Amino acid sequence: MDTSESDLSLLVLGLFCLAAITKLGSAKVSCQQFFSMVPDIIGRFMDMLLEFVPISKAYTLTKDIGLQREFLCNFGPRAAVPKFANDHGLEISFWIDLVQKQLLRALDREKIWSRLTTSETIEVLEKDLAIFGFFIALGRSTQVYLSSKSHTDSNDSINSIVRYLIGGSVLYYPQLSSISSYQLYVEVVCEELEWLPFYYEDVPTPIVDTEGREEMPKRELISRVLHVCTYWMTSFIKYSSWLENPLNVKAARFLSKGHAMLRDCMTELDIAKNNMPKDRSFQESGVLVDATELASIDKQSVTSCWRGRTRKDGQHG
Repeated sequence: MDTSESDLSLLVLGLFCLAAITKLGSAKVSCQQFFSMVPDIIGRFMDMLLEFVPISKAYTLTKDIGLQREFLCNFGPRAAVPKFANDHGLEISFWIDLVQKQLLRALDREKIWSRLTTSETIEVLEKDLAIFGFFIALGRSTQVYLSSKSHTDSNDSINSIVRYLIGGSVLYYPQLSSISSYQLYVEVVCEELEWLPFYYEDVPTPIVDTEGREEMPKRELISRVLHVCTYWMTSFIKYSSWLENPLNVKAARFLSKGHAMLRDCMTELDIAKNNMPKDRSFQESGVLVDATELASIDKQSVTSCWRGRTRKDGQHG
């Protein structure tokens, strides 16, 4: 065993011991000061894991130990602030796959699909709802973010995008309009993604209004919102393996339309890739693609939708 393998084994052993201490609970640990330090130590050990293995492997190791939630809370900010431009999409693919599966399990646990009567199979329906659910959480976070910046009267195009993110699922699955079903659906997806801070590392250039309150310049605020939403919309279109199945046509349509709305809004407001907010978020991410590639992505989504319709029509013919 070489030095790196030995160090990795020690790290995993350390995490295993920390997981055991966590499960014991504070009541059974005599030194409360030490117990209060455990979450921070776990986080530092997890960060060190990435010096030896890719994040997907680190997730598997910590999940097997019983520290899945701690992993998500520790690396949630990393997922929210993309800084992995040179890995050919490997890490963002990992995060997309992880959130999809996490939401899928949660929706299956609550049997959300049982409240809907559709022609889709349960598998297709659950995957659609998981994708819609992610963007509901993004839309809700965007609402909170805008409100926290004292911009409740944002641009009409921005408001339309937020409404689409939150309510898009009802457009494609009208049965969700039942208040009880939709409320449960929203609660489930938002609770599952609490670890993912969509607007992390916000470092605004504040201005002070007439009442002495600090506000973020409106253009900078809108630019940030558009780039966060575009990042996730584009990432799902590029890296979600579920969209390769033409039966997930509703999710593909939702993403294609949402992407077009974001692109049109950025054009309308003259917000380009180089006009991103001057904070650390999205710097050197390499994920926000240029106009040519965006057009190609839209074409792929439309093609997927067309294939889905053709296959479905053939089944009914």
